[in-house]
Amino acid sequence: MPDYPTTIKEVGEALVKAAFEDLLSNKIYSKTALKILKEYSMKWKDYFRPALMIFACKSVGGNPSMVSPAAKALILASGGLDIHDDIIDESFVRSEKMYKTMVGQYGVSRSLLIGDCLIIGGLKCLHELWHILPKDKALAVVQAINQGLFELGSAEMEELNFVRNFQVTPRRYLRLVRMKAADVEAYTKIGGIIGGGSEEEIDALANFGRLLGMIAILRDDYHDTFYDKKELFSRITKESLPLPIVYSLGDDRCITLLNEMLQQPGDENISRLVSLLKDNGSEFKTKKTIDNLVQRAKKFANRTKDPRILISIFR
Repeated sequence: MPDYPTTIKEVGEALVKAAFEDLLSNKIYSKTALKILKEYSMKWKDYFRPALMIFACKSVGGNPSMVSPAAKALILASGGLDIHDDIIDESFVRSEKMYKTMVGQYGVSRSLLIGDCLIIGGLKCLHELWHILPKDKALAVVQAINQGLFELGSAEMEELNFVRNFQVTPRRYLRLVRMKAADVEAYTKIGGIIGGGSEEEIDALANFGRLLGMIAILRDDYHDTFYDKKELFSRITKESLPLPIVYSLGDDRCITLLNEMLQQPGDENISRLVSLLKDNGSEFKTKKTIDNLVQRAKKFANRTKDPRILISIFR
């Protein structure tokens, strides 16, 4: 579970709670679906992305109370896409603590339908925009959500080509990571639009969000590689390879170990692989890539009226 600063948790949690209250206010005829949705809402811990929309709005001097409809739409729709992604990856448990995902707890069929329900519920929230925003702003927000989710979906489709693919280059992988960060860009860009930011500020916030999304993905890559053996094995066998391994695909020793792991799974081969990634500089390259993204993100944050709350994310 992410260890968020108090401000991020408090701000994001309020929006998540509002999103699920809105979803559960609908007439849901299936008692099973209602039960699963209630249980899922209580387990939801991603407060970071919705808090970002508030922070982006504040950074341009806007009223953060106006972001709720857009935030709720993205929270629910992104949640649905996350569940569908777990189905594709066959992610039944997560981390060495063996925490069950939605798919692991309820099965593929029910999880697929719950994901659909979240996406539909998210889209329903968009009608509120027309009651609180001028038409041009509401249209701009809808367009940003549309672009973000379509690009995210395209990234998930392209990622299928990366499964057990030992020919992936760092450049190609980072291009995919950039696409997968599209929803985070949507959060920050929308915060800027609703907050009344200038065209330059909105563009800066979009770039900030895109880079921040990439940073989050690559930090997960780093953690999966060096601190979670079960997740690393899942990444190697069923998902896209994490960046530290991608940096090592030109090393024949790495390819040999990967093939051995596919044939003979075991902690010994994983430990050997992790040691290799540390010794051949791939760990260092990954850290350097993340650090460079952080510095670029800070530069874009500084183009807003009050970047302090955005910069504080990196502390």
